[in-house]
Amino acid sequence: MAELEFQDAPSKKPSIPVPPIDKGHDRLRRPRSIGFWPRIVVVVSAVTLPQFLIAQDPRTKEDLETAIAAEKEGKYQMAVEVYERLLGEADTSPQSSALVIQVRTRLATGYFLLHRYEESLRTVAPLTRPNHPRGEIPYQAWLVEGLDNLQLNDPTKALSSLRRALALNPSSGTARLALGDSLAQTARFKEAVRVYEEQTRNTPKEPEAWYKLGLAYSELATEDSTILSRKIPGSVLGDELRAGRLIDTGDELASAGILIRLARRASTHPNVHAELGSVLLDLGYPGAAENEFTQELSVDSDCPLARLGIAETAALGNNWEKAIRGLKTLARTHPHELSRLIELPPAGLLRQSWHDGKVQVPEAYRNSPVGMLWQAWLSNSEIPAIANVAERDPACTGPTPKGAGTPGFWLKETCYKGLRIRLRGMRTLTVKQRIKLAEAEFRLGDYKMARVQSIRLLSIDSGNAWGMYWRSQSEEELADECFSKVTTLNPESARVHQMVAEYFASRHHFHRAASEYESAIRLAPELPELHLGLGSVYRQMEEWQDAERELNKTLELTPGSAMAHFALGDTYVREHRWQMAIDHLKIALANPAIALSVRLDLATAEGELGETHEAVDDLIAVAAEDRDGELHYRLGELYRKLGDKEHSQEAFAIFKRLRDASMQADRSELKALEEMSVAKKDDSHR
Repeated sequence: MAELEFQDAPSKKPSIPVPPIDKGHDRLRRPRSIGFWPRIVVVVSAVTLPQFLIAQDPRTKEDLETAIAAEKEGKYQMAVEVYERLLGEADTSPQSSALVIQVRTRLATGYFLLHRYEESLRTVAPLTRPNHPRGEIPYQAWLVEGLDNLQLNDPTKALSSLRRALALNPSSGTARLALGDSLAQTARFKEAVRVYEEQTRNTPKEPEAWYKLGLAYSELATEDSTILSRKIPGSVLGDELRAGRLIDTGDELASAGILIRLARRASTHPNVHAELGSVLLDLGYPGAAENEFTQELSVDSDCPLARLGIAETAALGNNWEKAIRGLKTLARTHPHELSRLIELPPAGLLRQSWHDGKVQVPEAYRNSPVGMLWQAWLSNSEIPAIANVAERDPACTGPTPKGAGTPGFWLKETCYKGLRIRLRGMRTLTVKQRIKLAEAEFRLGDYKMARVQSIRLLSIDSGNAWGMYWRSQSEEELADECFSKVTTLNPESARVHQMVAEYFASRHHFHRAASEYESAIRLAPELPELHLGLGSVYRQMEEWQDAERELNKTLELTPGSAMAHFALGDTYVREHRWQMAIDHLKIALANPAIALSVRLDLATAEGELGETHEAVDDLIAVAAEDRDGELHYRLGELYRKLGDKEHSQEAFAIFKRLRDASMQADRSELKALEEMSVAKKDDSHR
């Protein structure tokens, strides 16, 4: 039979489906919706003639051999025609029932391979109906029925068929992956994770299983953070996770809005000020960011994110003695966490200052290990080993009582190791000790064990916020590990590199995304979507010349790409090349899905060239799509420029209403924080 089977065959080029690019956005986002869950890939394995069919009459035997030969050659339509005729001619006597079962199963398989899923379902239905003798039905009949239902977007119906297929053939990778897909598409992500994990154990070299496991972990992390917010409304940890998700989707203003309010009502909670400082620094408010980092260190003196932030603000001010000391200290006390933090690029303002030559590592430090680390991080080069920067603390010295016993407060890495050994060795643990053990596992990089410990904690205290927090965080990191593994298993597949690049881009791991896109382009330089993806990543990194190069290459390959014209036009806007921007943006208007972004850019360019009426017309055309007030704010400014006071006031009123209703921080609020930090610094110097 032409078997639909998943194969662990490292020598073959993988055929993993790539999630579709969201054409409505200028960023490539991780596919969070289960509607983007990739379909199972099936491989038609070797076809053989079942022994018990050899005894058929010569004509039937000849027909079966013809059909099987057609299957071997991939001529499924020819095979289907033979099976249709055989099924029509078959009698219903007990002697022919085995033949009918096999032919019907083969015919359903053929229909499936021809994407005729409804016909495949109708063909296999007489075999899988409740009153049919189950022992006679081959597992592939159940498998095909399950796959048909998946393709027809009915994963609930697929579940029972796929479970029966697995019961009959526990080694079937296709049935197991399809079962995982059915569970994922019905939002049963915990069960999906267990199914995919089993497949990774069975076929550790097969990338598709790891990819789907990564997606499932990522969905589960999002679900867990939502559960925390729902179970404990107003939870500090829930708001932290929500702010983190907003950063993942590029909405830093909304994240800043949440964190500002959080810092006011939970000023002594660990990490809140550090996270707010990090967002403020990325948004271009270094003084306000430094204030938050300093505030964090007054609460939790060992917080690595705050220490790194202080080092970044020092580098911005060319205080390299302080910047060098900061990274060197982190490499000694928190080497693993420093490695995690510098997987993300430096703050945009610092990157731009480095690119413009305003920030330079002094000659005295340039060839030192920590100086080379700074240069590699700022220039998006390969990061040297953290171990080369500074010797690690040999032993745990001076952990604060708060850090050792209070959830969320940091310890040095050596102290976490000692704490983990001690807590693992205890027969019974308090809830607080269990929280600290999950924290220690996570911060030492054992994300699987961190998840295990958080699940154990939740089995005792189902509403424990820290348990839900560490479970969600560890699942995000496990997702990253799965995606990293996919490319190591298939280094010669451009599609695999593209798939992983899209994931890392969606997580704001831009330098990792760029590296994956570059690998994909080396393997398939003719694919325009790879150049578009890399160009989009370079835009996020504010590497405008590199972005321009890749986007122009995209347009060489697909001159009509509205997304490429928009991305290039937006790049020219950022470079203040207004007329070139307008030329490309007008072409991009052909894609209504990106009309809002295109017209916002058009209005900016036209306004700068004095084409104020045209800019107003562009904004009015998409005014109904304004969600956060930005469009109406710009419209108000343009009306003011035209001297139209009435329309200007009306636009600003709508801006205020929309901004108040959104989660985003008001830029004026952020400017006020920056001004306060400058005033505070001036006072300290008097």
